Amino acid sequence: TIQDRLEAIFIDRLDKLQVGVDGLSDRMSTVERDFTLTREQYIQDIEDKNAVVAKDTNGMQNIFENEKIDRRERELAISRKLGDHESRTQAALEATVSVREQKYQSLRGELEEIKRTREKGDDKFQTFILEEVAACKSGLFHESHAREQADDDIVQALNHYTKCLQDALRIINQH
Repeated sequence: TIQDRLEAIFIDRLDKLQVGVDGLSDRMSTVERDFTLTREQYIQDIEDKNAVVAKDTNGMQNIFENEKIDRRERELAISRKLGDHESRTQAALEATVSVREQKYQSLRGELEEIKRTREKGDDKFQTFILEEVAACKSGLFHESHAREQADDDIVQALNHYTKCLQDALRIINQH
């Protein structure tokens, strides 16, 4: 009869609609799972990069501290050397005044040059460290911002996709 055929057609269409809805549900589940995995990977990548930056920063700090210690030791050695030279100069002072004055000026010049050289080295090293740390911070900030933007884009796409699905379901339910 006609009613049986109509029921068969409706049942067939409902079955097709159900298959389509099930397919969309599976897709949504896959998209949500992929989104969760991707987000976790982004978070893990950021944590890994933070750990690398922290390790590098600690390494640079240790190198800087070791350099300061080495410089102090060299300064002490220079001071001891200077003391030795001054005592020899004192002995020479008693012998001749002009030789004494020349040696003293020579040693004083060496000391000043060593201090200038050391200060230049300290300034260059400190500038290098500060530039490296600033570059690391800048890179981390940009990476974090890019990842946040990518996450926002994914969420926006999912919201748009969900809205389109809801609109399609509304249209299907109206007919």
